[in-house]
Amino acid sequence: TPELCLSLGLAAKMPGIVEILVSSGKQIEAVNFSHAFGLVDKFPPVPLLKAYLKDAKKTLQGKSGISQNEVIAKELSALRAVIKCIEEHKL
Repeated sequence: TPELCLSLGLAAKMPGIVEILVSSGKQIEAVNFSHAFGLVDKFPPVPLLKAYLKDAKKTLQGKSGISQNEVIAKELSALRAVIKCIEEHKL
């Protein structure tokens, strides 16, 4: 998606879009967009990824009726997503 926005010439609107992604809990997508558009100084990836993991954990703690195995699986999924993002952007 960042590549499509870049090819459409939407670079000027990207800081606003990254803000929306961050505020809606889509920090990994925000990191992808910030890297694609050179906004890493304004939106540093490490705090965004930490917030993603914290939000994922907080969301799981608030759910009742979910087994411990499901909690572990969802936390692992969140960790894998962060690791993939780190590898893709060579952080």
